[in-house]
Amino acid sequence: MIAICLGSLLSGVILAALSVRDPSRAGFLERWSGICLIVGLCLLGVSLRISR
Repeated sequence: MIAICLGSLLSGVILAALSVRDPSRAGFLERWSGICLIVGLCLLGVSLRISR
């Protein structure tokens, strides 16, 4: 579970970096970057809660 949330967080960061380099697709990439970051943080919270 932690691997999935870290992968999602990493994907969000990579998409954000790509959006800076490609201004023509910045809106699309930033939207998906935000979604990946939110999902990753939610999964991290759930996995930390379960591990207690």
